[in-house]
Amino acid sequence: MKISFEKKILLGFVINVLVIMASGWVFISRLDEDRDPAMDSLLEWIEVSLFVLSISLLVVVYFIIHSQLKARKISDKLLFDNKQLLQSIIDNTSNPIFIKKINGEYLLINKQFGDLFEISNDQIIGKTDHDFLPAAAADAYRNSDIEVVKKLRELKTEETIQQKDGPHTYIAVKFPLYDSTGRIYAIGGISTDITERKKMEESLDASGKFFNMSAEMMIIATSTKFIKVNPATIKILGYSEEELLSQPFLNFVYQEDKNNTQGEVIKLESGAVTTQFKNRYICKDGSIKWIKWSTFPDVKTGLLYAVASDVTQLVENEESLKAADNFFNISLEIMIIASREKFEKINPAMVKTLGYAEADLLKHPFLDFVHPDDKENTQKEIETLRKGSLTLEFKNRWICKDGTIKWLVWSAVVEPTTGLMYAVARDITELIKLEQEQQLAIDDLYENEEKLRLILENIGEGVIVANADKKVVMANYVANEIFGIEKDDLISSNISDHFELYFPDEKTIFPSQNLPMERALNGEVTNDIDIVLWDAAKREKKRVLISGRPLIDLEDNVVAAVVTIKDISKYKHLEEELKKTETKYRQLIGFRKTEEKKEDDTKEEDGKENESKLGN
Repeated sequence: MKISFEKKILLGFVINVLVIMASGWVFISRLDEDRDPAMDSLLEWIEVSLFVLSISLLVVVYFIIHSQLKARKISDKLLFDNKQLLQSIIDNTSNPIFIKKINGEYLLINKQFGDLFEISNDQIIGKTDHDFLPAAAADAYRNSDIEVVKKLRELKTEETIQQKDGPHTYIAVKFPLYDSTGRIYAIGGISTDITERKKMEESLDASGKFFNMSAEMMIIATSTKFIKVNPATIKILGYSEEELLSQPFLNFVYQEDKNNTQGEVIKLESGAVTTQFKNRYICKDGSIKWIKWSTFPDVKTGLLYAVASDVTQLVENEESLKAADNFFNISLEIMIIASREKFEKINPAMVKTLGYAEADLLKHPFLDFVHPDDKENTQKEIETLRKGSLTLEFKNRWICKDGTIKWLVWSAVVEPTTGLMYAVARDITELIKLEQEQQLAIDDLYENEEKLRLILENIGEGVIVANADKKVVMANYVANEIFGIEKDDLISSNISDHFELYFPDEKTIFPSQNLPMERALNGEVTNDIDIVLWDAAKREKKRVLISGRPLIDLEDNVVAAVVTIKDISKYKHLEEELKKTETKYRQLIGFRKTEEKKEDDTKEEDGKENESKLGN
């Protein structure tokens, strides 16, 4: 653990006090005449030990103090070197600089400050403004110092100082200096001589009103900096006047234009007049503006007098026209500019689409190329367009050079001042053909669907058709009657959703997964499955034969299933009546019961065989 210098001194002091106390105890013990001789020997050893310890402590304290003095000497040397470095830096600046205590006593000044007031750094340390300045000036400086101390912030003032060549005007900036604890302990100041600028402003005062009222940028500058700018310049570029005057004007010029601008300044320095020179400036909001300059150099004073205009919109319009012209020529869509009757300009896509030479298209009225059946509609659309309407998706036919007909769809607008029509078109001939073919296919499909429906309605059996999603898409009237539902799409492909299903014995439940519809959608063909449909709500039953067929596309995929339902309830009822009548008459003619029993057994075996077939 590192022990500070103060703690080391304190520790040495405490040990020395203990040594002194121990020595006092030895001294008092020696005064006792009745002490034991052995005690004398012990006291002598203690006394010697204390003496050695005291000498050791003194040596240690000496080395501690020596090391601290050496460290302080090094620190003082570094402090002196830093002070000399600071003094060298501030002495080589062009602005007067000072540091003074809160009470007004000077701590440090640079060479420029000393030259200004004819006093050296050594002479001024410890003095106040009242010691070498007139009372009025000293009071003014002192009041500004107090203002900085009170408000604890930077204070900027304009001061006039009398020098050998006359009065000079300075912008003085004073600011607080803080110690390591954050408390103010001194005041710093830097002054900037603005005399030349003030003189320049005064010499230009006569033309100030015109200068300030102009809507164009008006600037007076040296070869590196703006000296004066008018409000239009501030408004166009967005910077404050102080920002524009405080740094070289090249700092505001767009990077790619700096070399050209510097070259133009060199020409001006030689006496050449600049007219119509354009460069780009970076505005405060980050935008880029094109500025066009006319500049006159005053060779005697070295000043540049410039008038400039913001031509950003004009340049952008020129660029837009160039870009538009490029797009006009490379566009795959037809683009034209036309008067009331003729094309004024056409792009290569128009030439390529119709096949005529550009000269032929520009020479003749454009209606000469429109299909005769569409000329009247085209003329009406043009008249509507010229009344201020916008044309969108107007279609007409054009006659190509090879005699073929092409459909074009147009979007157009009329420019009010010139009366020119600007139009864009696309060749939709192939699309029209596809639409026509599609319509023919739809018509054929509709006709075939109607034929199919007519056939289905004339079939005595119920027919339902379901797609691969098990959605019923068609049913005939017989199927509607069996299910008791008029709308086809309300019929479920799963018959068990409408009826309870049983085998012909009317006791065994028929599994829905074995229904012909399910099997047909899986690609299986079924024929005449005998099932009893029980409608619990109506308390009715139907005996039906159901068959199923899958519909297969060209890729052997099942896309739909057709199921036929034949109601055989009446036939079965008649069959049962016939059997009862046959049994009755057989009994009348004397058939034995055993024969009847054999006959019943045979029927039961036949029923089981039918059930086995249905299950398969």
